[in-house]
Amino acid sequence: MKKKPDYNFIKLLSPIDLATILYVLISAGYICFSNAAFMVLLPHFAVRLFILMFIVCLALLNRKFSNNTAVLLIKNLYPLLFLGFFYTETSCMKNIIFNDNLDKYFFNAEQNLWNCQPSLQFSKFINSGWFNELMNMCYFSYYALIGSVCVILYLKGIQHAQRGIFIIIFSFYLYYIIFSVLPVVGPQYYIINSTPDVTSLYFFGKLMHTIITDFEQPTGAFPSSHVGVAVIISYISYVNLKKLFYITLPFVIGICFATVYIKAHYLVDVIAGIISAPVFIIFSGKVYDKFLTLTLFKNEQKPAPH
Repeated sequence: MKKKPDYNFIKLLSPIDLATILYVLISAGYICFSNAAFMVLLPHFAVRLFILMFIVCLALLNRKFSNNTAVLLIKNLYPLLFLGFFYTETSCMKNIIFNDNLDKYFFNAEQNLWNCQPSLQFSKFINSGWFNELMNMCYFSYYALIGSVCVILYLKGIQHAQRGIFIIIFSFYLYYIIFSVLPVVGPQYYIINSTPDVTSLYFFGKLMHTIITDFEQPTGAFPSSHVGVAVIISYISYVNLKKLFYITLPFVIGICFATVYIKAHYLVDVIAGIISAPVFIIFSGKVYDKFLTLTLFKNEQKPAPH
């Protein structure tokens, strides 16, 4: 008797699919507790419905075309397209539990720990156009690092590329959950109640001023995902492609300083970002291994021990 093919849909999904679906469903449930009007919340649910449909279509395409290279590329990297939206919407979700932002506690912690506000003192201590440009360049490099490292690892055919990409993406989801629950907006909004007052003489200074003014939202300060994800990217690069690690390392170090210099984060946010990185790497790796056992996702070698 001919064996019927296995059409268990979950086996058609990749670990990244499962992680994205999980985040979409958890965040959708959390949004339901918001006091905002339904019409305000409707776009959030509409985007989630689109993402779920997109994942289903990708899974069916992958089955039909037997792990087509183009489909696999999209299947591994598509969450990068939604990270900006997920980050921005945490500004609408962050006051569901706490009505007020918690910055006053972080402000006081900074004062008690360092006897000053490092985010204010740093730019005053080194107030030169070239250093300001360097800090803004480092801060901007964060956006380039995310996509470029994931794409390079995948296109290079690195043995455990999908595992590394998953850790990066899943770590973002973990940070966004924290941002939604813990409302801290950072010194650029709490202390000076405006965009950073650093001099914007050169290209990256002007570029970051535009990004922060037109695209950033008051959200996601603690822990610093800029620092946490940068450290995670550095680790993933070191494990998979040493040359890439040495290229990214100066930018990762620069990001740690730049987040404070441009007043995007308190110093305690940076420390928390560094501490959270290894925790998220270990946890994300374990989740990846678990999700991999639930799927039939191909083009993946056996996970390396960590």
